[in-house]
Formats: sequence, structure tokens, C-alpha cells
Amino acid sequence: MFYASRVQSIERTFSVLRAVSAGGGSVGGSVGVSEVSRATGLAKSTCSRILASLDDLGIVERIDDAGRFVIGAGLISLAGSGTSPSSLRELARPELLDLADRLGECAGLAVPDGRDGLYVDQVPGPGHVQVTDWTGHRFPLHTIAAGQALMGGWSDTDVAAYAADGLDEFTPHTVTTLVGLRQRVGEVRRTGVAWTIGEFSEEISGVAAAVCGPDGRAVASLTVYGPVFRFPGEADTCAIEQVVQEAAARVGARLAG
Repeated sequence: MFYASRVQSIERTFSVLRAVSAGGGSVGGSVGVSEVSRATGLAKSTCSRILASLDDLGIVERIDDAGRFVIGAGLISLAGSGTSPSSLRELARPELLDLADRLGECAGLAVPDGRDGLYVDQVPGPGHVQVTDWTGHRFPLHTIAAGQALMGGWSDTDVAAYAADGLDEFTPHTVTTLVGLRQRVGEVRRTGVAWTIGEFSEEISGVAAAVCGPDGRAVASLTVYGPVFRFPGEADTCAIEQVVQEAAARVGARLAG
């Protein structure tokens, strides 16, 4: 009986982990207790207890006051995938605050998550018109500047493999062909930054630069985004690009140091 109970406990824990890893089927990508309960068939109280234990161990990570979770630093470390979202947030936060202040728009930090970019932090800009807080949300890499910046380090084979699964169209401006995606990735390689104008939402534009780890691979991206009617507006886009690139480079230097 003891053995059976332990096996059942392990099975429940792994079912909760799978639900968090899959985003529970939610649009936002992070999950709450109710979503985990629906995905696993376990009682909310059971899910809450397991999530709390996993959070204490760093296997999952609570990302907001609403009690939503993503995969945490402990599991990422065990999987050998490098820097955790929590340590990246700590290193990048000063740069996000500075970007939001200097450029007057929201600044965010995204990490790669399969075919998606997962936003793990956001600092609002000072303007009266704000974009939605995307912390904890996933978006297809090809639809957002943060994602295209991450793809800048990919090989042509990687780009083709990504496009082979289809490129979802969110607006008439979304890149939906392999030729178009190759052009975008080539531009990122050439300039070091990615711009998207109305590609996930017709109302939002953004710019991003990759944060590279000690091995030179992109582990995250810093991005600035705002309403299309205001950003970049009449501002000098070259100056904006330089500010974002320098901020990303500073975060990369902290990772290495």
C-alpha cells in the first residue's frame, strides 16, 4: 500500500508538471490552479498543494499575484537549458526600467519556449495609452519582435524547420512564408535588431535585440513596444535600435560575468 501511494503521488506530480509545461491549453501560456485542475483531473486543493511544493523547490515558478505558474529555474537547470527566467529577470530589470524611461514605451523581457516567445517581465512606459501586460504570455516567434530577435541566431535549416509547421497569420502584416521569414531573419543577422509593425496586433509595433549567453547563443531578448500611432513615430529609429542593443549587451555581459 505504501509503494502504491508513493507511485500515485509521483504520477500526480508529473501530471501537474506536464500541465504547467504545456501551458494548460491557455492562451496566455502560464497556468493557474484551476487550469491545472482541469488538465489533470485532480482536485484544486491537490493541485495547489503540489504547485506550492514545486514552487518551494524551484521546479515551477509563480510569476504573479494571481497565482499563475511557469516552469521554474530548478527544472530548467536539471534539463541543462541554461539561465533561468528568474535570474534573467533580476539581471535585466534595471535595463527594462531604463528603456521604458528613455524611450517612453513598455519594455519587456522574453525567453524562447519552443516555437514561442514567453514574456517573463514587463515595465510599463510613462504614457497614458498602455499596451497589455504580457508577462506570462506566449506568442509565436515569427509574430513579435522579441521572437524574431531570438531567431536571428538560427541557421537556415532551423528557420526552414520552423516554417515547415506553418506560420500562423494574426494580421495582414504577419510574415507567413518561408521566403519572408528568411528575409526577416537575414535582416536581424545584419542589423542585430528586429522590428515588427502590426504583426501580432495591428495596433502594436515593437523592436527587440537578443541577449546572448556566455556561449554566444541567444537566451532571451529585450524588447520595447507601444501603440503603432505613437511608436516609433517621428523618433530616430537608428537611435532607438542602438539603445535597445546596448541594453541587451549589458544584460549579456552580466550573464557572462
